Amino acid sequence: MIGKLSATWLVAPPFMGPLAPMLSLAALAMPTAILSLDHSLPAGACCTTYFPFVLISAVLIGPIYASLVALGSAFLADALFMGPHYQLFESPMDEFGDIASLVSSALIIALVFAFRKLFVQLRAQQLSVSSKSGIVFSLEKGVAWASVSRARAPVRLGPQEEVAEMMEDFLAQLELGKRLSKRNR
Repeated sequence: MIGKLSATWLVAPPFMGPLAPMLSLAALAMPTAILSLDHSLPAGACCTTYFPFVLISAVLIGPIYASLVALGSAFLADALFMGPHYQLFESPMDEFGDIASLVSSALIIALVFAFRKLFVQLRAQQLSVSSKSGIVFSLEKGVAWASVSRARAPVRLGPQEEVAEMMEDFLAQLELGKRLSKRNR
């Protein structure tokens, strides 16, 4: 179960839709709360506290929301923990810190994106080896899926019963076609 779950997380972010903005806010709130507990932080320590949350956001909710978390992190770190509170870019060092934080976050997000792309390519190669046509059918929670070796992600075919019925109909049509072609010879 965990292997299958982590494999799907590697292909695509598991939390898309209405849950993603809430998770983005949580990814900003948690490190901000952690940082607010200790007021004697060394310079620059505030930005690094946000990096694990940018990474988790990139894995769980995708690059767009992770980018928003990265931008929010830089803003919150500068506004709340660098220099006087609620002031932005009060020194050139703050500008450098914000830029360094954004570049680091961008690298984290790009690494997750590249790893996903590599994983999908490796998975597609395995599928093409395991099937002559490169098409593999699978079933997950009562839903039928088809994976094609060149496709980015599996394609949802529909509920198991409906797809099974269509497949049976397709096979019956093939059989009928074979019988009719034998008669015509």
